[in-house]
Amino acid sequence: MDHTNTFRFDQAPFHHVVIKDRKTVELTGVKNIESFDATEFLIETSLGFLNLTGSELTLVKFDQEQAEVSIKGNITSLSYVASKKGPAPKEKFLGKLLK
Repeated sequence: MDHTNTFRFDQAPFHHVVIKDRKTVELTGVKNIESFDATEFLIETSLGFLNLTGSELTLVKFDQEQAEVSIKGNITSLSYVASKKGPAPKEKFLGKLLK
């Protein structure tokens, strides 16, 4: 993902997701767009981080005052993640034995 593209929103009082025909996603309650490229968006919402994946994804609209974002492309998945860095690494088997 391209981490140089970042947008910050001041307020995000609520969060809604609308998907239209797997081609357009409209989001409200967006706090921050952490990163994005043609295959993935990582977005901080008022209810946590949202990871959107697909192909030919483009940012169509972002409205800082309304905390709204619209993305178009071929959407394959949307998922909420615990943090923007992903899950913590699992402890290795040998480390467990040596405790």
